[in-house]
Amino acid sequence: MSLMMNDLTHPETPSDLGKRIAALNAVVRQLSEDAQWLRAEAKRLRTEHARTRLGNRMPLWFLLQLQHEEFPVRIFEPGEVRYVSVLTATGLVDAEIGALEAKGRYAPSRAATVRRITEYGHAEIARIEDMPEPAPASMLRAPEVRAV
Repeated sequence: MSLMMNDLTHPETPSDLGKRIAALNAVVRQLSEDAQWLRAEAKRLRTEHARTRLGNRMPLWFLLQLQHEEFPVRIFEPGEVRYVSVLTATGLVDAEIGALEAKGRYAPSRAATVRRITEYGHAEIARIEDMPEPAPASMLRAPEVRAV
């Protein structure tokens, strides 16, 4: 007999098994949602950590973000298109940058498609990730200076 037993004398009914299966499915669904949230949170924390370490070097921070994306990546945010432009010019990514219709001498870019991170880009990522953490600055208060 394929019915599960609570103990040796009381077999479970099919409705009890159905309830247990539904409860287990709910647990599996919740675990799957939790795992998805944890992956997103880990990505957010990696990005936040990189931003803290890199300070004002935003194109490099953006490069670190790109390493977690699936290529090709379409970029529409004007600031991020500028980062792609810098990363492309320095040979760290392979990207296509599209311009608006020219209405003057210069037309700002509207979108970019990053096809891949180059081997130079991967080398830069490895170099950044191997950088030691910056030492914390001491916040000692300077002694007061009296005017004589």
